[in-house]
Amino acid sequence: MSFRAVTTRLLSVAFALSFVGASCGQTSLAVMPGVVNDPGNLTLRRGIFSFARGQICREVQKRSIPLMLREEDPATGRFFPLSCAAQELASGNLFLQFGGYGYAWTNLTKRIGFDASAAVEYDHDFLMDGSTMYIYFRERSTSATTFTSRLVEQPPQPGTFGLPGGSPQGFLDTVGGAILKKEISRGFTVIRDADGSVDFGLGIVEKGKRPGSPYESADNGRLVLANERVEVHQGQRDHVGPFEVKGKGQALYLSVAVDGAPAVDVIVVHRGVGDAWLQHYTTAVGLGPPPAAPVLDEPVSSGMVWRRPLPLPAGQYYVVFDNTAAAGRTAPPTTAGDDRAALVSYAVEVGAAP
Repeated sequence: MSFRAVTTRLLSVAFALSFVGASCGQTSLAVMPGVVNDPGNLTLRRGIFSFARGQICREVQKRSIPLMLREEDPATGRFFPLSCAAQELASGNLFLQFGGYGYAWTNLTKRIGFDASAAVEYDHDFLMDGSTMYIYFRERSTSATTFTSRLVEQPPQPGTFGLPGGSPQGFLDTVGGAILKKEISRGFTVIRDADGSVDFGLGIVEKGKRPGSPYESADNGRLVLANERVEVHQGQRDHVGPFEVKGKGQALYLSVAVDGAPAVDVIVVHRGVGDAWLQHYTTAVGLGPPPAAPVLDEPVSSGMVWRRPLPLPAGQYYVVFDNTAAAGRTAPPTTAGDDRAALVSYAVEVGAAP
């Protein structure tokens, strides 16, 4: 097959990749992995990828991003992108501007709510491992980052130590901005299976490998939306998602295991309810129940794997892991100085309702 014929076929596949949910075109790319992965064919791969560039921001804004201190650690916070703009530079690199808000937890401050934004130039590429696509975003330069704390549950005392930034909030904003810039510099990898399942890894994940996940993927025809570990400290929550249920006859399938604390509450809410609840969580110290009745509110005790199919109408939903006395059916111990953080290993899938 001539190079021109190969190029024509690959570009037609790319067209399918961007308009048919990527699965059909992605499987077709697997037919010629040697051509696609050839180091000399970067221009060809970028040409294919350009068809899907318009969907990058839509994908970025679909889900939250877990925050962790180290790659192997459970997440202790989450970032929710609200704005995004993507532009191809003359060099062929991708210039991505994004902003949003989120929360994190430290033993010094407890919960921090923040706003953050960045403008980053990425050298992007993808490789095929069979029918699985590894999309790499390597940071080339970061022209701007902002980090502004909107809530500090337990502000550090100015006299405790010398604070860069001139004040406790200035210190947190300075440190938060530095951490954000460091994390951006690692780049990220998006791993997309032919069935549409997506894994997200900070840094560069070698082709054929996966980020650590608590649950093995099963060949059950369901789409894996999330598969990770989070650490939810006493008096805190983690708002996971939002997750989309499309069409009729669909269900979210939840798998949850808890360690380190007696129990947590699993609370599922519609996105509109969850957005309002999340805004309160990132701006107010005092906690409360969801602003409207949840779709699901069940406790999960330590030492078991709790599984639940949840048939739902089409829409978007948050799954909230609650380790507070303000919502749910359980309440953590309130012994002073006894922070029994819950290590929650969970997976969320979507598929046909039982």
